[in-house]
Parts: sequence; C-alpha cells; structure tokens
Amino acid sequence: MACSKPTTPWTLYRGDALRRLASLEPESIDAIVTDPPYCAGGFTEKEKQAAKCMGITNKPKEEWFVGDNMGTAGLCFLLRSVACEALRLLKPGGSLLVFCDWRMVSALAPALESAGLRHQNLIVWDKGSIGLGRGFRPRHELVLHFTKGGSKARYFTRSGSNLIACKRVPGRTRNHPTEKPVEVFEKLLEVVCPEGGTVLDPFAGSAASGEAALRSGRNWIGVELSGEFCRKSRQRLRQVASEVAA
Repeated sequence: MACSKPTTPWTLYRGDALRRLASLEPESIDAIVTDPPYCAGGFTEKEKQAAKCMGITNKPKEEWFVGDNMGTAGLCFLLRSVACEALRLLKPGGSLLVFCDWRMVSALAPALESAGLRHQNLIVWDKGSIGLGRGFRPRHELVLHFTKGGSKARYFTRSGSNLIACKRVPGRTRNHPTEKPVEVFEKLLEVVCPEGGTVLDPFAGSAASGEAALRSGRNWIGVELSGEFCRKSRQRLRQVASEVAA
C-alpha cells in the first residue's frame, strides 16, 4: 500500500530503506540525494567492514550504522536495489546523486547503471583541508550522478559545477560521524530539483539533506533505520521548519 501524501514539507520514516521506498508513489520524486555508508578508506574486504576506515575510533560501529556489516558485494547489491526503486520513483529526467569514496567508484557506478539509469557525471566535493593518512592525503569525496531516461535530464540552473568547494562539518558540531555540510546538499539540489519539488534521501542519517531542502524551498522525504538518529533528525527538522516559516 502506498504511503499517504505528506501534509508538511518534510517527512522522516524510521525503517528499512527498500521497504519504505517500495511504498512511495511512482514518479513522485524530483531528485534522490543520499550519502550511504560506503566503507570509506578500506582497501580489503576486511578493512571495508571496519569502523576505523571511516575514522570512527571512539564508538562501536554498530551504534552509528545499524546493520552495516557489508563488504563491496553487499553494498553494490543494496545500492543497485535502491537504484531500481529510483527508476520507478523519479520523474522522467530526474536525478539520483550518491556520495561515495574513490575506492568504490569502479564498483558502484556499474551497479547503479545496470539498474537502467544513465550515468551523467562525477561530482567532486573539495573539503578544503586534507584528511588522515600518508602520501597523497585525501581532501575530497565524490558524488555519482545518474538520471532517469535518455539525454533529457532535468536541470534547473546553468551555474552548477561538478566541483563543489565547501569546508567539512567540524567534529565538535557533527550529529553524525560522516555528516555532510548543508551547503553541499544545497548546491546539488539547486541543479537537480526545482523549488517546490520533492527530494528523497533513503539513508537520511543526520538529515542534513533535509535541512538543505527546507531552507531552499523544497519538500523532503527521508528514511533512516536508526531510532536515535530519527529522534535527533526530527528535532533538527522541526527547528529548521520553524525558522523557515518565521
């Protein structure tokens, strides 16, 4: 049974992403923008399942990513399933934007493309400062861009760039260990979603994408498995909605 149409500009569901996506109406979404747990920093399958690969050393991984014990094959299967739902949910020409680490591009891009989406671009988020490690230390993350349909992708500004420069969220203010800045989501949304349109985030986390949607005049639907993050995100979105309405 399909979910009823939301009566507020934001809706956050707690539950499994695939089950919730299956309940949404076909071609009801303008853009899907999400930051799934993608084993950042791991080279081997063992490392990709380790919390330290995401820079998480002070908490068990299970507290942050409920049910995430996947290696590359499991993640590709999950995200291909999400992409299949995206093909059903997106309006013609709509966009799917997925954050990923450079190590995962070669695995994730074909998996998403095989669902029937068109690979349009690879967007670089420049964090402005280098991360941990040795040698050529990383200061960027990537965003895979896919669209529904052929060459008729829907864009809503000509000023977008595939390089977004924005400082990362300071550790002391993060609501989630891999939280992305609201500004990054805003820059993505202004290109792929019209004002008044609807954004979907299947792995909502701290709901930074939701804040970006609300502050830029867009509607937002999120799904998050963690009860703790759902609670914090609802508080965040209520506050943002109140500020926007004031």
